[in-house]
Amino acid sequence: MKKIILILTVSILIFPKNIKAQDDTAVAVAGGLLMLGAGIAAVEQFNEQLEQRAVEEILSNHNMKNFKLKTSTLDGVSASDISSIGVVTYEVDNFDNMKKYILFSFMSSGWMNQYGADFNKIRWKLFDKDEWNNLMKAYIETASRKEVSIEDVKLSKIDTRGVKKGKEYIVSFTKIDGDTYLTNDYSDEFKIVFNEGRLGLFIKEMGGNSDEYSNLRGSLVQIRKKAIIKAHSHMNYQ
Repeated sequence: MKKIILILTVSILIFPKNIKAQDDTAVAVAGGLLMLGAGIAAVEQFNEQLEQRAVEEILSNHNMKNFKLKTSTLDGVSASDISSIGVVTYEVDNFDNMKKYILFSFMSSGWMNQYGADFNKIRWKLFDKDEWNNLMKAYIETASRKEVSIEDVKLSKIDTRGVKKGKEYIVSFTKIDGDTYLTNDYSDEFKIVFNEGRLGLFIKEMGGNSDEYSNLRGSLVQIRKKAIIKAHSHMNYQ
């Protein structure tokens, strides 16, 4: 919220109340600053609302009393981009057992409408360390077309180029054009889809055959590259 206050303050200082009506350029710039402030406020409000839902998910469905939950998925996202988000990832620290988790919030089609966010269309998936590293192993093998051991996955860092163990890359991701998709039938819940460096998850039967998840069935959601990098680091290095 400090950014919003700063923007509004600057607009007041630059464009005082006695600004002349004929100065259309100044008025336009001032209006742009105010719109920017409103956009930042919208993203901040959405972030806070979704974080509350994430906390409620942990409290309702997972045995955690003392925990830390944070995300960087929405960093740099504009208000106009919110509706296109398919997954928000949260890094979770459980202080009760000192274990780490990754929480995914999946947004189904139509979750954002003219009335705002419909949080009833958002579903959740919690990964422990083993589940996360198995997902990353399949992702790496799909993206590189090479096999890697689960131990290498645990000890390596993932970046936009490939998988780095120490100073050396043990595998590099396949360079493909934006129209090419590499897939892996990972589990009963997901197919992995690699395209333009991003991890995509095609949701098959998340939550089994429950009608609660029927609005997600058949959806392809993509996870931002930096979210994968941050999540993998959280699970294995921090």
